[in-house]
Amino acid sequence: MSGRRDDCGSRVARGMFGGSGDAESGPSADLSKEGFDFREDESGNLVVTVTVKNAGDAEGTGHVYVTVTASEPTTGTETSDNATGESETETDDGDDTVAARESREVTVPAGETKTVTLSFDVAYRQFARGGNIEVDFRP
Repeated sequence: MSGRRDDCGSRVARGMFGGSGDAESGPSADLSKEGFDFREDESGNLVVTVTVKNAGDAEGTGHVYVTVTASEPTTGTETSDNATGESETETDDGDDTVAARESREVTVPAGETKTVTLSFDVAYRQFARGGNIEVDFRP
């Protein structure tokens, strides 16, 4: 079976669907994840875009899976009494972690790239505090 490595080192197989995998079996797709990016949407939530490339000579379909982890502040209230007055201050007394996973099916014509957008119910600023994105692509 012929194949190639994508930018994450995983093997992307050619000719696995509908053929024996040799060059004479006809056109085949060659899908790989080219990369991803992230941004904040209008409502302040995290959006991840993933670009998938088809270097083959036939249309191909695969699935993009994105897992996001982010720090979720846990807040407490500190009170102080400095002889004359009381004051309350909200503090971040530690971090909990939240995780979210989204997936999309993507079909890419031969020789083209396609970008898919996945929106998360995770605040961008929460993600920016110490979040992580894992992208998995399965042809």
